[in-house]
Amino acid sequence: MPSDASRSGTAAPFRQGEDPANIAAHESTSPPPPAGTTQSFRYDGDALLWLMQANDSQYPSGAYAHSYGLEELVESGSVKDAAGLERFLETQIVPALLTFELPYFVRAHEAALKEDAAGLLGLDADLDAWRLPAETRDASRRIGSRRLELLRQLSPSPLVEGHHAACPFSHHLVVTAIELSSLPVAFAARAFAFQTITGFATASMKLLRIGQTACQGIVRRTLERLGSHLETSLTRQPDGWFNPLLEIASLRHARADARLFIS
Repeated sequence: MPSDASRSGTAAPFRQGEDPANIAAHESTSPPPPAGTTQSFRYDGDALLWLMQANDSQYPSGAYAHSYGLEELVESGSVKDAAGLERFLETQIVPALLTFELPYFVRAHEAALKEDAAGLLGLDADLDAWRLPAETRDASRRIGSRRLELLRQLSPSPLVEGHHAACPFSHHLVVTAIELSSLPVAFAARAFAFQTITGFATASMKLLRIGQTACQGIVRRTLERLGSHLETSLTRQPDGWFNPLLEIASLRHARADARLFIS
C-alpha cells in the first residue's frame, strides 16, 4: 500500500547528493514543494518500488531485442564461452560505464532535476555523436523511445511531455535519467548500470551455451567490479570511450545475412 505521504501527495523528489539511507525518512517527513516552484518528473508513490518496476525484466522497453554487438562478437568467435563473456564485460563494458556512460548519466540526471529541457536535448545530441555505428545509435533511441512512451502513460508530467514533444526518439540514457530523477543520483546511476550489465547477460543466454547459474555468477562478479569504482565515476567528467571492438561488431552486425537480435 502507498504511504500516507504518497496518498496525500506530499512526497518530494529525492535530490542529488542526498544520503540514500534516508529514503524512507525523507518520503515520510518532507513537506510539499512551495507553491509556484518548478519540479522535475516526480513519482508520488514509493520511489523504490517505482525503481523496481522500471528495472524489472518484464518492463516492456524492448531491450530484450538488442545485444549491442554481442551477437556479432559471438558469431566471429571473439566471445565463445562464459569466460569470454566475463572478460568482455570486464574489459569493454565496465570501463565504458565508468568513464563515459555514468558521468553522462549524472549530467542528464542533474538536467532533469533542474527541468533543463535544453540541457537534456544537448546531452542527447552529444550521445548521438559519440555512438558511431548507426545500429548502436538506433538501438539506444528505440529503447529510449519505448521507455519515454511508457513514462507518458504511467507517470505523465510537463517535463516528460515537453521532452517527448522535442525529442520523441531520445536516447535510453537520457530517458532513464528523467525516469529516475525522483531518486538520488547514486541510486539512479546504479539502476542504469544494472540495466546495462543484465542486458548483455540476458542476450548471452540466447547466444552462448551458458547456464543460468553461471550467468548470474558472471553478473555478480561484474557488478562487484563496477561497484568498487562507481562512486568515483559519479564525480568525474565524461572522458569518452573509444571501443573499436564493439563498434566494428555493430557495423558488421548491421550487414549480417542472418541475425537473432536487432542490434
